[in-house]
Amino acid sequence: MTRIGRPRSFDEKTALTAAMNAFWAGGYSGTTYLDLEKATGLRRQSLTYAFGEKQDLFRRALSLYIDQRVTKATELLATDAPFKDNLRALLKAWEEDASSGNGRGCLLVRSTAEVGADAHMTSELQRGDTMLLHALTQAFRRAKSKGELTSETPPDALARLVISVGNGAMIQAVARKNPKISQTAHEALLSLIT
Repeated sequence: MTRIGRPRSFDEKTALTAAMNAFWAGGYSGTTYLDLEKATGLRRQSLTYAFGEKQDLFRRALSLYIDQRVTKATELLATDAPFKDNLRALLKAWEEDASSGNGRGCLLVRSTAEVGADAHMTSELQRGDTMLLHALTQAFRRAKSKGELTSETPPDALARLVISVGNGAMIQAVARKNPKISQTAHEALLSLIT
């Protein structure tokens, strides 16, 4: 069914990016339509017309975040640098998210904790998690084949360990407003697996 009305006078990607940043700052529950209006410069009616209800907008914002940020993380792990350098770069990026000064942390981590059981969000959350898990697993496999890693632990288990420690450290660092928490956890993780 085609909607009839005035043509859009705004850039949809710009508005979606602004909405993503609003959700990233406030979470799903903590972000109101007023916050979204301020962030995007659009009225609620325009937001709803373009993106659907708040839940739909959040899902699209989460999808954009995954396409941008999780893809960047997977690219960090795939460079030709030594494995330890790639893993350290990934953990450093997470530390920067935890210490960004605005308490945002990682939208994927926050969303998993906040709306992970919501069937409407499950596929996007799983997509982001699967992308990262796959990239880490491949990085561990390459490291083992190059002799950069001697651990007998399966690569997929090591990948899940990195994600679990990273997520937990991120939540703690943001909640306590202390980025040292994630740095300390990451240093310990690196010393254990590399």
